[in-house]
Amino acid sequence: MSLRPLRVAVDGWAPGRGVAADPLHRIAAAWPGLVGDAVAAHAEPVQLNGNTLLVVTRSSAWSQQLQMLSPAILTAIRNLAPGLDVQRMTFRLGTLQRADRRSGGRRNRGGAPSGGSPGAGARAGAAPFEPAADAAEALARLRRRVQAVRGAAPGACAACGAPLEGGAPEGICAPCAGQTERERLLAIQRLVYAAPWLTHADLRADVPDLAAAEFERARRLLLQRWWLVLERAKRAGTLSSSGMERHVASSYVLLQSRLTPDRITPAVVANLLGDELVRLLWPPDGAQPAPRKGPEPGRNRSFVE
Repeated sequence: MSLRPLRVAVDGWAPGRGVAADPLHRIAAAWPGLVGDAVAAHAEPVQLNGNTLLVVTRSSAWSQQLQMLSPAILTAIRNLAPGLDVQRMTFRLGTLQRADRRSGGRRNRGGAPSGGSPGAGARAGAAPFEPAADAAEALARLRRRVQAVRGAAPGACAACGAPLEGGAPEGICAPCAGQTERERLLAIQRLVYAAPWLTHADLRADVPDLAAAEFERARRLLLQRWWLVLERAKRAGTLSSSGMERHVASSYVLLQSRLTPDRITPAVVANLLGDELVRLLWPPDGAQPAPRKGPEPGRNRSFVE
């Protein structure tokens, strides 16, 4: 293999090989033209994951403004070359590697260059969008946006007043609907806890609209929670000072067996709890195991909540 003079190698080199084929390098090279020099001094593309472009910015204000400009920027990126299918942008605060060398202008308090506005390249002909001068102005802008969203919404949540999205059931937003569902589930669990032997048909006398699926979900959650208490006692080899594990075990047997208290036999208890737990909870010789020392997890807390 013969060596070539450096001059010959340099003369034969042309840009566009290797690095230019990388979509990220292509976007980075065209970035100032896509977003404008003002934005390029405060934001830089650093990573391309699938169809998501990660952009590092100097401040959260620049991230917010680039987020609003992202539709125009993404369109410009996709127009660079066939195959650049970038669909979304994400932002992260950090130190820019190249912007400091590109930007020589002074910056105002909001971080914007004194000679330009964010998004000048991406929104040619659009009104400039400058960072808020202070917190009061930023808060006023936020209030105007909230009012605009409320005005465009089909209605407001009957519980909290938040604007509703299309298709919200019964005029209630998703968080309020979820909270209502959790409160109802907790109320059902309390009924089951008070009388574990009652069936779904029995509880419908108190809760006429109680669905079978709701009852089964409450029953399953209680059984799981109670079994964790019993497993913890079995691993420790001792009971808590209050002996509440015996009460939990009795409730567990009733709820799991679906039998009334008068039909529970030692064989049913041993079959559901196992001999080891039975000996720990009710020692055959009458001797009580030493109580657990230290704070007890869940002490003074309902077995339901």
